[in-house]
Amino acid sequence: MKSVVGPLRWIALIVFALGLVLHAAADPITLRFAIWDGDEALKVLRSEAHKFEEAHPGVTVHLENTDYKIYFQKLLTQYAARTAPDVAMLDPQNYQQFAKRGALLKLDPMIAETPGFDLSAYYKEIVVAMQWRKELYVLPRDIAPIGLIYYNKELFKEAGLDLPDGSWTWDYKPRPELGSKCFTYCMQKLTKFKADGSVERWGFAPSWQGAITDTFAYSTGSRYCNDPPEAFTRMTMDDPNVIKTFDFVANLANKEHWMPSTSELTSVAQSTAVDLFISRRAAMYQCGIWDVAHIRAAVKPGTKEFFDWDITLAPGHIDPKTGKVIKAWPTGGSGYGIMSSTEHPKEAWELVQWMGGPHAMKALAQAGIGQPAIHSLAIGPDWIPGPNTPIEQRYPASRIVTDQAIPYVVFPATADYWSEVSSLAFAKAEPVYAGTRLAKDALVDGNNMANARLNAMLHKQKLPDYNWKSGTALGILIVGALCLWIWYPELKKKHTAGQKRETRIGYLFLTPWIIGTLTLTLGPMILSLLMSFADWDIIMPAKWAGLGNYREAFFEDPRFWNSFKITILYTAISVPAGIIIALALALLLNQKIKGMPIFRTFFYIPTLVSLVATSLLWMKIFQPTGGLLNTLMFGAKGTGGLGHYIGVNGQAPNWLGDERLSLSAMMIMSLWGVGGAMVILLAGLQGVPDVYYEAATLDGASMWRRFKAVTVPLLSPALFFTMVTGMIGAVQVFIQPFVMTQGGPNNSTRFLMVHIYDEGFANLRMGYASSLAWILFVVILGVTIAQFRLNKLVHYEGDVR
Repeated sequence: MKSVVGPLRWIALIVFALGLVLHAAADPITLRFAIWDGDEALKVLRSEAHKFEEAHPGVTVHLENTDYKIYFQKLLTQYAARTAPDVAMLDPQNYQQFAKRGALLKLDPMIAETPGFDLSAYYKEIVVAMQWRKELYVLPRDIAPIGLIYYNKELFKEAGLDLPDGSWTWDYKPRPELGSKCFTYCMQKLTKFKADGSVERWGFAPSWQGAITDTFAYSTGSRYCNDPPEAFTRMTMDDPNVIKTFDFVANLANKEHWMPSTSELTSVAQSTAVDLFISRRAAMYQCGIWDVAHIRAAVKPGTKEFFDWDITLAPGHIDPKTGKVIKAWPTGGSGYGIMSSTEHPKEAWELVQWMGGPHAMKALAQAGIGQPAIHSLAIGPDWIPGPNTPIEQRYPASRIVTDQAIPYVVFPATADYWSEVSSLAFAKAEPVYAGTRLAKDALVDGNNMANARLNAMLHKQKLPDYNWKSGTALGILIVGALCLWIWYPELKKKHTAGQKRETRIGYLFLTPWIIGTLTLTLGPMILSLLMSFADWDIIMPAKWAGLGNYREAFFEDPRFWNSFKITILYTAISVPAGIIIALALALLLNQKIKGMPIFRTFFYIPTLVSLVATSLLWMKIFQPTGGLLNTLMFGAKGTGGLGHYIGVNGQAPNWLGDERLSLSAMMIMSLWGVGGAMVILLAGLQGVPDVYYEAATLDGASMWRRFKAVTVPLLSPALFFTMVTGMIGAVQVFIQPFVMTQGGPNNSTRFLMVHIYDEGFANLRMGYASSLAWILFVVILGVTIAQFRLNKLVHYEGDVR
């Protein structure tokens, strides 16, 4: 009997184990799929994800859509935290920062193992752009030339111009003899002015000013950096052709008014450039193909909003040396990569093939959203309208030009440091576009800053590895020294047995707080101090930088001093102004009037609103047209009075869009939160005994004398407290500029905390961000110590000195 039971047990165990394996195998696989697409594309992707799930039973796709502005920052942070998705949407401008850090799987081996997969079917231009060191990391989904000009056929006919066929050229001055073959002349002819000289219709409106600037600059043969784009070593924004082009574009907007300036776009139109085209306030519009869906929805055949429109290629430029026409324009594009942290590489590759292959490409093409990266699909019926295409989808009819545009596309540099370096140069272009500075001065200045930063970044690639063992030992030594400094006075004291027992019990109750302080406050502080001596992105191994980060802040990073100046100026003005207004409100609300608690509540409520909500509210208040502030100052329609002095081009001031006013706008907004200081000062006022006022009145003191001799001295502790906390809070201002201006325009609201955030999380320079944080800590400490030196001016009741 025993001989039978033994084998049965083993058989049962084997069956049970097989059951567990089969059960585990039957568990559904969830693939997290990160994208940044808008609503129209999102609908298509959701539909395609559902079809993929149906074709792959047991696999579930979870879409994670994030705004493009923070998409890559979030994705890098997720990878660093080991919570990255399985598949991620990427573009040529940003994928290298992932590939370089080992965050992406190479696709070439997977392609080689996939029967029938033909990479040569894809446009070579986008494939090359997605390769780093000749290895493919992203399977292209679409390519998006930004050299497309949308045009209103009716307005061309009204101006007596022939419809463009893409063979036109541009020049720095209109050439009437070329007629519609001269793009510059077309802009001039299509622009329409009112009797008062204001613009009724612009001849041209780019999606953003950089689109037409890039098109013009590239077509002169210039580029913004040297080759190779994936590892460039020098910015070339000081190229004479680039400088001339920037000034030319600025004059088109600010002098000729053939295209809207940034200020006019926000102040007058209150809309995007595509809305100007839709509303017929712009005869031509430059963008990629992705705006087709939006235009189709707004300009439907059979409605009163409809007008006949189409697209054509952007103009080229005649080379003065050779006489040949040079065509070149910026381009976008996207694709899908597999994060190296995925647990399901096989299924992730299948999803990438589906979304970056004919299945999803056809769906996106039929929706008019994305030009397929596969050439045969980009010239097929799914993309090019035919006689059987529904009338709503026939626009634009000349979509074949998207294929003709490919040979002339210029991708942005793919080097992972392009974003940070180029931002320094392009930030200086903002005043050029605004017409307040010449390109020669601004771009040369920006180019020098960018190259200085680039050289520093390339140098840091050669730094030695960080010795974390020595760093950890140093951190433990610092913590031990701090603990000894705190407990040393107690060690010299002699305690009785009862006192020692009470001390042990006290420390026992303090243990949770001590552990929390060491692990959640002191520990991170020491780590950030050690990180401040490193060049570290928290993904790649840290490099020892020594005092290099601090040297960079003080001697190499011009944005640091700009941020420091802005922060100090904001603090020096907003804090005293806030205290004065808070004191005035406290004096008013300290009266014994019926219903006063309601008024106090009204003034305090704004401090309870989240800063994000407050920022969104003030963005509406600061709107150039229709905003509450400008409406109160100039009326609903008028722009006279102060508008002629602080406005732009006779328009009401663009508070957040004008670098001369943006910091002032932040100061004005800071007064919204004076309710907190008001409550503290009100409590202080109510603590002042009436007997002092009575005695001063009997002595014949006037109201001002009573305020100066009684109120201020007895209120000085509350004033001192609000000044100290106000200074500390103002120096650390972050949410308001981050939400409202992102540090712009032209870094005019790039506060020190915004600079630290950008360096730490946008550029993943945690070491440098830590050094900036410690500099900020020293500044706050110094300001606080200086304020406490003024403590002798503060009167404390009962204080005898």
